[in-house]
Amino acid sequence: MRIAALAQALGVSLLAGCAGYSPTVATDEKPTPKDTYLYGRFHILNPPKNLFTDNPQTMGFSFKCADEKTYTVRFEPTEAVQVIKIAPSTCSLTEFVYTDHGGTQTTRKPVPDTLKREVVFEAGKAYYLGDFQAETAQSGFPVITRTWRLRSARNNYARTTEQLKAAYPNLSALPTEDRMIGRREQSSP
Repeated sequence: MRIAALAQALGVSLLAGCAGYSPTVATDEKPTPKDTYLYGRFHILNPPKNLFTDNPQTMGFSFKCADEKTYTVRFEPTEAVQVIKIAPSTCSLTEFVYTDHGGTQTTRKPVPDTLKREVVFEAGKAYYLGDFQAETAQSGFPVITRTWRLRSARNNYARTTEQLKAAYPNLSALPTEDRMIGRREQSSP
């Protein structure tokens, strides 16, 4: 199953840099016919904050598109539906991004080839990517070891789409399509 490949691929090594997460859209976002939206749940369970950590660590899914733009969906400590706006294009999931403390240190890991499928994202539509839950942990002092792990990947297309339309009323008229990460087949309502 493709979701198992997604979960297996979440190993980590540490590099320095900035993650550059894509901003989420406001709940009162007004779409235009040229806009494309990606949505789903990207929830992260974090260890409690302590003396040495101001912000929880997190992770994201990074998409590279044919127009050379890159978009990274950030996992958040909330289970709310998240939405990002992208330019219409053909895109592929290319990297897992791991960050600590506000995205100041990053680790990037290429996704396995089994997850690198090109997907066409057309203007005037919203695309469901899935409902994901991950967790982070850290241990040690003065050398801190950080880990990230994908706990679950679920297809709750109907339920999450209903909640998208309730939370983002201006997006409710957009046609939606199920483009669950890690699945080959695609469907629309």
